[in-house]
Amino acid sequence: MNFQNNYLLSQVTTLKIGGPAKEFVSVQTEKELIEAITYARQKNLPFLVIGGGSNLLVADEGVEKLVIQNRITGIFQKGNNLIVKSGTILQDLVNFTIEKGLTGINKLTGVPGTVGGAIYGNAGAYGSGISDKLVELICFDPTSEEKVVLKTEECGFGYRDSNFKRNNLIILEANFDLTPGNLEELKKESEEIKRKRDGKYPPGIKCPGSFYKNFVASELSTDVLVNIPKEKIVYGKVPAGALLEMVGAKGDRIDGIEIASYHANLFINNGTGTAKDFYNLAKKYAEKVKQKFGITLEPEVQLINLPPIA
Repeated sequence: MNFQNNYLLSQVTTLKIGGPAKEFVSVQTEKELIEAITYARQKNLPFLVIGGGSNLLVADEGVEKLVIQNRITGIFQKGNNLIVKSGTILQDLVNFTIEKGLTGINKLTGVPGTVGGAIYGNAGAYGSGISDKLVELICFDPTSEEKVVLKTEECGFGYRDSNFKRNNLIILEANFDLTPGNLEELKKESEEIKRKRDGKYPPGIKCPGSFYKNFVASELSTDVLVNIPKEKIVYGKVPAGALLEMVGAKGDRIDGIEIASYHANLFINNGTGTAKDFYNLAKKYAEKVKQKFGITLEPEVQLINLPPIA
């Protein structure tokens, strides 16, 4: 393994923002991952495991940690079950399921990042979530230094949420139970979803995906819902982008960070942006939404070495 000092995390985030990690290492096997964690413990150095870097906003000052990038990949099929290593690129898994004529994950076409990262944040799209077909997970507990097997119902999955945001377990491997489908229909649906996503997230765009979480409409009070047009509610969710649009977010900018003119929940680095610019712009509109709707926006993106926005 190659441990690097003062490694700029802007090199591994889709936003292309992020200061230096005290140390950085990329791991290819579970053995290397565990060795990297042991190394951090021996040096009394906090550590952070990341995947594809698509859901991260890292402070300009960086982090005084060992950052471990998980590149442990592999997809193994047993009938309708797939055993998937957590560092596998999510799109590679989606493509595999489509090629094998299996449904359940195909709507995640175009969602960036790794399988482990997607499970951590319970990623979803078009009414489908990655935990929907998840059966079991194998994780590593850095405290006990042992592997832990969890059933789906033990993971605390909610809308863009899971217990992994709180329990410090590291996802190693996932077991999915999928359903046979029509190959041509799966390909057609995937191509249509990709066209839609490419329109919203053009290839090469420097962004972390949608920044704020949407809201489950049924969890909002009638006092809040009365101020939100019914046509804005999609798949039972109130899009954060709709709320941001109604407080004038589209097209605004602070220095090198701008909000897309076509989507109010899409914050883009034009190439010169900083984490400070991003944070200040996001906070500005979180406050406007709070004032107008009485709703507290919650980032879908992880804030690394930055204070909470709300």
